[in-house]
Amino acid sequence: MQYEGILDTNLFLRYLHDGTEEEKEKFRKLIKEATHKGAVFYVPSIVIVEMVYVLEKVYGLPKSEVREIVESIFSLPVEVENFEVILKALALYEEKNLKFGDALVLAYAQVRRIKPIYTFDSDFEKFSKAKVL
Repeated sequence: MQYEGILDTNLFLRYLHDGTEEEKEKFRKLIKEATHKGAVFYVPSIVIVEMVYVLEKVYGLPKSEVREIVESIFSLPVEVENFEVILKALALYEEKNLKFGDALVLAYAQVRRIKPIYTFDSDFEKFSKAKVL
């Protein structure tokens, strides 16, 4: 597939949360042009990880709002790397009150049906067949 480009974390954060009107308009124009061409942008999974971190730790937003903001980008012309895993991780992050990194590991295990998770973190035992060393 031919991509229009890669979208970085700061574009989303400024468009969805704290950007200037000029920045938001530039982003809207970029999306509109891609949509008009039938093109999509690629979003690496690290962009989602960074978004979650900044929204929760820097801006202090609750997990429900973080999830809502992040999921709002999925309606844009984007292809998110490991999309199924990211969706599952966002759900686990909010619903099970996990750190996003842990939610992501658990989501990979569940989506790819890989057991067990080997870890030193006993919290994993609550949600999976983890082997705590």
